[in-house]
Amino acid sequence: MLVTAALLAYVCATGFALAYLIQRSELLSRLASVAGAVGWVAHTIALIVLAVHEGRPPLQSLSEAMSVVAWVVVALEMWVERQYRLPVLGAFVYPVVLMFMLKALPLRPPVLNGALQSAWIWVHIALALIGIAAFVLNFAGAIMYLLQEHQIKLKRPGTFYYRLPALETLDSLTYRTLALGFPFLTTGLILGLLSAPASWGSVFTFDPVASLSLVAWIIYAGTLAGRAAGGWHGRRAAYFAIAGFAVLVITLGAGLVLPGKHGG
Repeated sequence: MLVTAALLAYVCATGFALAYLIQRSELLSRLASVAGAVGWVAHTIALIVLAVHEGRPPLQSLSEAMSVVAWVVVALEMWVERQYRLPVLGAFVYPVVLMFMLKALPLRPPVLNGALQSAWIWVHIALALIGIAAFVLNFAGAIMYLLQEHQIKLKRPGTFYYRLPALETLDSLTYRTLALGFPFLTTGLILGLLSAPASWGSVFTFDPVASLSLVAWIIYAGTLAGRAAGGWHGRRAAYFAIAGFAVLVITLGAGLVLPGKHGG
């Protein structure tokens, strides 16, 4: 019931945020913020209830993990929106939140796997999920950057031009969210690698989620290195942000539909 309430609130937040993108009414922006906050509170309670009832973190399966990702994304969205004064951010973030929530439903308690009883496994999953959540905002910033750049090049600014912030602000957002998410993803993957022998019997056991996660990590590592050492910014960094997020989405989808150690 609580998860359904959270989902409905996120649907409302998405609708209000998209309407604000077109209409630019302060009331719509506030309604989107309120709906998102209500959804996040309901979502928080739902995750706490699940954790207490099951006696474990709500990270046992990919479905539960995707619900937690959505929860972290909304928390980051609310924080970044206030830090950067970006009321338009929700229009690009909440649709992704809905995608995660729909994939996470229904939240059925899975059969416990003894390998997931290690505290290091829980930490591995939690850190990786925080990294993924930060990359959702990285993706949103990249999309907004490309849209705004296109508007500027037209020399006849359209609706989005007056809704989106300056290119410098958006480029800063994509860089900071990349710098935030990368250490979490990296540490999470390292802990997963170290825990693999105990969990799977061998570190070389093939798993689609693990393999695709490595591909995503390489893309983000290359982007961060390019920005730090190669002076990458703007459009090139935005394209890599979108590519990295696309691989993450494929990674999560593979975990849901393909057999593997992360299936669920």
